[in-house]
Amino acid sequence: MLFLGAGASKPFGIPTMKGFTDEIPKALKDDEAKEVYDILGRLRGFGFPDADIESVMDVLTAREDLNRARRSIGPRLIEFVDNVPNKTYNIKANVLLASIKEQIEARCSKAVFQQSDSYYERFFKEAPSGVRLGGGVPAIYQQVFTTNYDLCIDRFLRSRGYGDGFEEKPGYGRVFTATWPDSRDAKYALCKLHGSVNWFEVGGLVTQHTFAPGQSFMGENVTGRMMVYPASEKYALTTPYAECLFYFRQSFMSDTWHEPIVVIGYSFRDPAVNSAFTDAIKANPNIKIFSLRPRASANQYELDEPLRSKVVPVDAEFGTDYAIEALRRVVHGQ
Repeated sequence: MLFLGAGASKPFGIPTMKGFTDEIPKALKDDEAKEVYDILGRLRGFGFPDADIESVMDVLTAREDLNRARRSIGPRLIEFVDNVPNKTYNIKANVLLASIKEQIEARCSKAVFQQSDSYYERFFKEAPSGVRLGGGVPAIYQQVFTTNYDLCIDRFLRSRGYGDGFEEKPGYGRVFTATWPDSRDAKYALCKLHGSVNWFEVGGLVTQHTFAPGQSFMGENVTGRMMVYPASEKYALTTPYAECLFYFRQSFMSDTWHEPIVVIGYSFRDPAVNSAFTDAIKANPNIKIFSLRPRASANQYELDEPLRSKVVPVDAEFGTDYAIEALRRVVHGQ
């Protein structure tokens, strides 16, 4: 299994959350930028030193509708505050949230695709792969999961044959059906756990488009892009993310269970994803998870058990020559 986090797309022009935190305020109106910086300052003052733009979006999502936020937090709320004001919908928070989303979507729609194609070509050929299925598909990397919104891995795989949970439906184009290739097929499977810049809800269906449709498409209402904002929301309970997470969990029980799991550029910040990894470790204590990212060894101490004991750090930056060499050396125990 190959699992790609934000760090996997950084070499190809897509910022990580830290990069977005630096860039986005500069693209906003002065009053909006000031609000973002104020929220970041307050978060750090409340003991969140690594607060980023996703943290800001989390705050704005709560501020947008405090009554909904109160229900989401539940009774534990009384341990932090004595009284929560009963406020109506906050338009200002909604507008700022929309501006931030617009910036993220615009940046994730662009990448240096020639560079990503070239590097993935090398990676899939030279990285440790073990058994290869018919057609040369490496068993380790047959199933590709990602929390990234961008299209770098999509573009690389498009000429190699892959299934991504979408199927053609007359009149709608490609519609999400939660069907991926069987693990025995000589075909790649791509699952985007947080959605994608080319996923849109049209007429109540999750569809793929090569362009951003307007407010309506062929007479059907376009609700908007299907992307998780932010990851701390209970996205795991809603379509299509629930089905994607189920497939992710189910993949640990496939024929490729014995293969190593290669995790690239993922910070282990998503509770739903971490829970899936943890349950897989409990079911199979011999599972091997190799985590490649800068400072992977140092970040190891931030992980909870059993992840801390089972994740093997590989200190390297994806997109470099050294990353492939380092991964090969660690996987083969050199």
